Amino acid sequence: MYKTQSFRISLLLVCIALYSTNCATVEPPTRLRKEIDLQGHRGARGLKPENTWPAFEEAIKYKMVTLELDTVLTKDKRVVIHHDSDTNPVICQNADGTEIKKISLYELTLAELQTYDCGSKKNPNFPKQIPVPGTKLLSLEEFFEKALATEKKSKEIYEFNIETKFPDDGSAPDSLVKEHTEKLIQIIEKYKVTERSTIQSFDLRTLVVSKLKNPKIKTSALFVPTYFQGFLMTIGLGNGYRETILHIAKDKKADIISPYFLYVTPRFVNESHNKSMLVIPWTVNTEKEMTRLVNCGVDGIISDYPDLLDSVVRKKP
Repeated sequence: MYKTQSFRISLLLVCIALYSTNCATVEPPTRLRKEIDLQGHRGARGLKPENTWPAFEEAIKYKMVTLELDTVLTKDKRVVIHHDSDTNPVICQNADGTEIKKISLYELTLAELQTYDCGSKKNPNFPKQIPVPGTKLLSLEEFFEKALATEKKSKEIYEFNIETKFPDDGSAPDSLVKEHTEKLIQIIEKYKVTERSTIQSFDLRTLVVSKLKNPKIKTSALFVPTYFQGFLMTIGLGNGYRETILHIAKDKKADIISPYFLYVTPRFVNESHNKSMLVIPWTVNTEKEMTRLVNCGVDGIISDYPDLLDSVVRKKP
């Protein structure tokens, strides 16, 4: 998520404890898929360094249905798995342990980015996270090579939810969005995972490009509320905001609507299903909220903690 979005989310957390929109245990609406799609956010950000192979291995360990990841286009037009469009000194460092500078990924090649150690520094926001020193960033091709090799050994099949990331200030030109999305699709097609891949974004231009380039790839529209919108939803209001994002997602021909979890109510899920869209909220990290969302009838949940998601959701009848 963008930094402005992260700031909004931090403010929203102050009032989540007051959240009164409660989903009683009810017969869930007709599902558009048979099982709940359990997704490890950035692999398993709460347990291992985000967007790295150790994090994806952790998600696989806890039998996540889908591996969720972020991508950015580099200077040499490679698709790298990384959350921000700038380097992040909080979670990455130079190989010799010295601090890296904050630099746009558009100014760095994949080879330059892969000199960084993005596994030694523990993210201070995730106390359960275990560092994996020496971990390098992955290109999307390297990710698929590892994922498909793991599938062959385990006899399991995974799905992939891949986000396009752009500068925080919304300055990405149409040409960049188009180039990034098209390169992403080329790689998905190369590894023959079209039918089990989703392209998601807050920048909904991505969804438009994706549908034009390869309509067989599912698309997911991401939404985050403002602080005021989130506050209204915590006190049981805000249905107008819910209606707005449903309309926008449907207009972009999204297969999935993926909002911050405060948006989700039984009515929201029903209306999404009536518009032929799945509902997969993010980022859900407590047992209470996971249980509420399951009772609302969501089609999937994205969490930083695949271990918790596995233990909570799979024990439900």
